[in-house]
Amino acid sequence: MHNVLLPFVGGLGQGVLLFLIASGLTLIYGVMRVLNFSHGGFFMLGAYFTYTLARGHVLPAPLLVAVVVAAGLLTALVGAITERGVFRRLYSLPEISSLLATFALLLVFEGLGRLVWGIAPLSQPQSPAFLGEMHLGPVTLPSYDVFLYVVGAGVVVGLEWLVEKTEFGRMVRATAADRQMAALLGIDVERIFLAMFSLGIFLAGLGGGLVSPLIGLTPELAVSFIIQAFAIVIVGGLGSVRGTLLAAIFFGLLNAYLVALRPELADFSLYIGMGLFLIFRPQGIMGRAGSPGELAA
Repeated sequence: MHNVLLPFVGGLGQGVLLFLIASGLTLIYGVMRVLNFSHGGFFMLGAYFTYTLARGHVLPAPLLVAVVVAAGLLTALVGAITERGVFRRLYSLPEISSLLATFALLLVFEGLGRLVWGIAPLSQPQSPAFLGEMHLGPVTLPSYDVFLYVVGAGVVVGLEWLVEKTEFGRMVRATAADRQMAALLGIDVERIFLAMFSLGIFLAGLGGGLVSPLIGLTPELAVSFIIQAFAIVIVGGLGSVRGTLLAAIFFGLLNAYLVALRPELADFSLYIGMGLFLIFRPQGIMGRAGSPGELAA
């Protein structure tokens, strides 16, 4: 039983981190129809901003949380500037053109990371408050994993409320469905684009800040995590936040169980999961056959 539950707990924590970066990616695609390959660069910035704001010191839990949120907001600010200066020129271009342009932007962010923070791995020490454990019967939950579950649940509920229950969400859904008709109805499409792009980038920066105590920070984070995020968005169904959550948990659990049971296959978990879905359900978990995807909570 312990061998079954332990990978489950670890896989859920990993899935939450993957969801945070991938949810921002699917939000941006669902509204703007832009495949934002530079999303991994914003994730990297969120991790480095957290390290810089914390100055690499051990922080109490409330202060660490505040630093992570501040890093997410700083990343969102960079995202807003980028949206105004770069992405507004991409909305009318074919998807392949925007994909190439955002890949170039990803390389710019990676180069910026090398110039500012160097290539040596950095790490943000974990807060002592998150070094403990919680015991639920035979299951031992690291405190930081529990914190990640709470953050992930909060993001899911918040996005559900924003998209489905608010006037702003109705305008977002209208813009995602038909931006020209939305503009004719008096919706400020440019403001919707800016707001949703900034929100998506905030989630990427938040994910980067949350992962900073867990791994070594290098500029290569920009590339490594965007590949996983794209896989999750495709498997979840383009434009579906719920599908993205399910896909992130699936990939997190798949990797955790392969590490525990077949470690020689763990490095290929992403490709194994993608292959299974492309064969048996190419439209994704929440996607519809023949549909390019639309924004849905």
